[in-house]
Amino acid sequence: MKIYLLVLCLCVIGITSCTKESAATYKIEYAIGCTDCMVAYTANQNGDQASEFHQSTGWSYTFNAKKNQEVLLMAYNTSSAPQGVTATIKLNGAVLKTRTTYCPISGVSFCVDTIR
Repeated sequence: MKIYLLVLCLCVIGITSCTKESAATYKIEYAIGCTDCMVAYTANQNGDQASEFHQSTGWSYTFNAKKNQEVLLMAYNTSSAPQGVTATIKLNGAVLKTRTTYCPISGVSFCVDTIR
């Protein structure tokens, strides 16, 4: 009887430890810095991409990613004035990748990384 109880306990511990691994959260947050930009980004766990026009500083997007997923954010200057363009990807609140590009006419900031 003690052996059966021991085996049952080991099975429960094994199942719960596997569940904790798969329940890991990968919260992705995108942000840009510019006065008028076109933004393209990975929008969900399926890897679908989306784009939005005429966005500015203050634009953000959040979703939950899965492990080993590639995340991508691109911001492109669409204003008539030269400006720096910043694209930032955060993972669980910490900066995963950020890039600022300056160009006299049009600037593009491109960030891509893989969730590990």
